[in-house]
Amino acid sequence: SLSAPSIVHAGETLGTAAEAPSISAASPVSSLRPLRIAMLMPPDDSPFLAAARIVANGLAASNAHIDSPQDRSAEIFLVESSSQTASLDAALDAALVSGADIVVGPIERSAVEMLARKKTLPLPVLALNVPDNTDLSAVPQNLGLISISTEYEAEWIAQAAVAALPHSNLSRPKIAVIAGSAAWQMRARDAFENVLAHAQIDYEVISFSPEILDDLQTKFEPTLSPEEAAQFDQELREALAKAESSQQRKLITKRVHAARRARVTQSEPPFQAALLALSAQEAALVRNRFPRGTRIWGTSAINPGDPDLSSAATTLSYDLDGVVFPECPLVVQLKPADFEARFGTSMPYSLSAKRLFALGVDARTTALAWSQGRSLQGEAGETGTLTFDRSHSPLVERTPQVVVVQQGHLLQIPRELAVRTVLPTIEPPKPTEPIAMPPVKEELNAAHREDVKGVVVNDLGADPDPTPMIPKTISPASSSSPAASDISITQ
Repeated sequence: SLSAPSIVHAGETLGTAAEAPSISAASPVSSLRPLRIAMLMPPDDSPFLAAARIVANGLAASNAHIDSPQDRSAEIFLVESSSQTASLDAALDAALVSGADIVVGPIERSAVEMLARKKTLPLPVLALNVPDNTDLSAVPQNLGLISISTEYEAEWIAQAAVAALPHSNLSRPKIAVIAGSAAWQMRARDAFENVLAHAQIDYEVISFSPEILDDLQTKFEPTLSPEEAAQFDQELREALAKAESSQQRKLITKRVHAARRARVTQSEPPFQAALLALSAQEAALVRNRFPRGTRIWGTSAINPGDPDLSSAATTLSYDLDGVVFPECPLVVQLKPADFEARFGTSMPYSLSAKRLFALGVDARTTALAWSQGRSLQGEAGETGTLTFDRSHSPLVERTPQVVVVQQGHLLQIPRELAVRTVLPTIEPPKPTEPIAMPPVKEELNAAHREDVKGVVVNDLGADPDPTPMIPKTISPASSSSPAASDISITQ
């Protein structure tokens, strides 16, 4: 449970950052007292608030249910802004003078970009997003970055798709990039293109709409080379010239055309792979337009959901057969009962909320290691395998779980298996007696909106109250900082 803090009364002066000792990542926190983690929360009128609350739930739940005997509980409190005009500096001041050892947040990309442009920070900060077009080597020394952004996933899965391409001296492989018009889809498309351009892979970008589906089928069909087509035409002419009746000519024509179709199915497809920046429903419409020889890859937005919990997810999983995508281990490894037993709270309904919860869990893992002067080298996390060494890079490198959809199942496989030129046949688990599960609200047809820039978030308002583990605000804090009246601390 969360420790009770000292109560800060309205109007009480806590002091300023200048009066408090500066804390850096090079000064490990003593193991004799709990680590104090401050999480920066958006104001109540922010569209990012619901997402930040779910991250805070993950942070608090992992802190209250510690698995490892070497781990230790931390004291967590929130720094809340009362309005959009509250300054980021005031929030950091409030965290520092309240005794924080490290700050988690903010989650808004614009706020993270402001942090990245600063020369120094008063204490270590683990931001929950990644700034755009920023030289990460130039960010403040004690700024760390952890993210589940669409771009990161898209870049990672595009690299896997390139590694799996067949290479021959006879033809250059080509990849189709198919993306919708939503903002997250366009960012994923841009990330795909950056990887393909860097790898010098031929590709073609196709804008998705339901009207182009019939054209896609024709575009993706394998065709004969001009030499092969000429050979079949010549064979047909020669055979017809020797025919003695119209019946023989019909049989000959039928035989040659059948041989031609069989050869087409064995021909190299025009695209050896496809990268999809689409939702699961959109990808299901596109999937059956590709020939069997084309490998299909997508971001986690293509995840149809758990087939064991949703009939809609079961149907979609069959439509997406053979598709490969990255996902947070928490999403694909934990059932509702397992989740509640591990974290002591109900599992969020939507896939996006589960990912945000996982981000909170891994933010605590990273913050704890950083405060103790440790690096993470291949640590098993809930968003993936984590690697973090602030002396080398501010970014927490995250290796997600690879998932392939096969025969109505979501199968977890190692990346080494996924990047083979031909994906081997993987046996799905044998059917077992169905387990009676409580009714689960359908999420697959819910309208998408982007609550966190860089993260595709479903309608978070449809989830249960996202703040059951966060106690109410105790009191506002004040300091000599101009915007201190806009900052309050909760624990």
